[in-house]
Amino acid sequence: MITNKLPTALNVDFLLKVANEQFTIDSILDELNPPMHFDTSEFVNYFPEPEYPSQLQAVQTAKGFISSLETEHLPLSRFHTWFRTTKKATGKGLYFDGGFGVGKTHILASSFHAFHGPKAYLSFQELMFLVGLESLDDLAKIFKKLQLLVIDEFELDDPANTRISTNLLGQLFDAGVSILTSSNTPPGSLGEGKFSTSDFKREMGVLFRRFKIVRIDGEDYRVAHFPHENHPSLWMKDETELAELLDSLPPAKGKILEAFFDEFLQGLAQVHPMRIRRAIGAFETIVLREVKQITHPHEALRFVYFVDKAYDNNIKLLVTSIVPIDQIFHHSYFTGGDTKKYLRTISRLREMTQSLGQV
Repeated sequence: MITNKLPTALNVDFLLKVANEQFTIDSILDELNPPMHFDTSEFVNYFPEPEYPSQLQAVQTAKGFISSLETEHLPLSRFHTWFRTTKKATGKGLYFDGGFGVGKTHILASSFHAFHGPKAYLSFQELMFLVGLESLDDLAKIFKKLQLLVIDEFELDDPANTRISTNLLGQLFDAGVSILTSSNTPPGSLGEGKFSTSDFKREMGVLFRRFKIVRIDGEDYRVAHFPHENHPSLWMKDETELAELLDSLPPAKGKILEAFFDEFLQGLAQVHPMRIRRAIGAFETIVLREVKQITHPHEALRFVYFVDKAYDNNIKLLVTSIVPIDQIFHHSYFTGGDTKKYLRTISRLREMTQSLGQV
C-alpha cells in the first residue's frame, strides 16, 4: 500500500476476477456505444479551428450523412408501401481521414447520438475481437439488423484482417447497413509498413469505392489545449511525489486498482481484450507503479488498448516512472506500421496525466 489515502485499492487479481466473469455476446453488443469520454458529444459542441476549414466541412458532411439516413429509414405510409421496390438499397459509407487529436471521434460520436435507428459503435480492433469470439458469418448476421455501424480507428494489421474486413463490411453494405468510420491513415495507405501486395490493393480498392472519403486537417487538440507546463503532472518520478499528491487530494470515492507495471502487463496478457474492456470500466482510478519502457511488441499493443479504454472511460491514471511519457515505447516501434497508434497513445497519456481532480 502506497499511502493510507488508498484504503480501498484493489490488485490485478481483482481485475482478472472481474474480467473472467461470465458474459454473453449479447451483453457485449448492448454495450457498443460511444466511449464515456464522448457521452456528451454533439455536432453543436464540436468547435472547428478557423485555420482548418476542413474541420467545419467534415461536420457538415457528417450532418448530411446522418440526415440522409434518417430520411431513408422513415416509416413508409400505406400508400407508399404499394410502390416500394423489392430490392433493398445498399448501405452508404463515409470515411474520415485525419491525424489523431483533430476531432474524428467527436464527430463519429456526434453522428451516432444524432441517429435514431438500430446502431452500434466500436473500434476496428474490437470488431476483429468480436469476429474472434463469434465468427465472421455469425457477427455479420447480427450486424445486418443495424442501420448504422460506426467504426473508430480503422486499421489493417495483416492480410487476414484485410480479408475479414472486406468480407464483413461488404456483406453489411449489401444488406443495407451504412458504415461511418475514421482512421489516421488514408484508405490507399492502409497496411503500409506491414505488408503490400497486389491482392491487398485490389481488395481494399473494391471496398473503399463504397466510401466517401473526407479529409480532416489540424493539430493535435490535446497538445494545443493541454499545455503540460501549466498543470501538475500525474506522471511522477517516484512514490514520494505520489504520496505528496495523494495527501493533497480528498479521499478516493470509487474503486481503485493499484499494481506494479510488470504484474499489470502480465494480467493484460491473461484474458481476451474484450474482457479487459469490460473489467477496466469497474475502476475510477488506476495507479501504476514503476512503469518501465515497453520493449515487447505484444505488450506494447496490449498497453495501447488499455490506454484507449482508460481514456474512453475517463479513468484517472496515476503513474510512477523514471521514463518520460514520450519514451514509454521503445524507439524501434516508431518506424513500422503501428507508429501512429503509439503516437496517439502518448498523446492520450499526456492528457490523462495533466488533469487533476478527485482521486
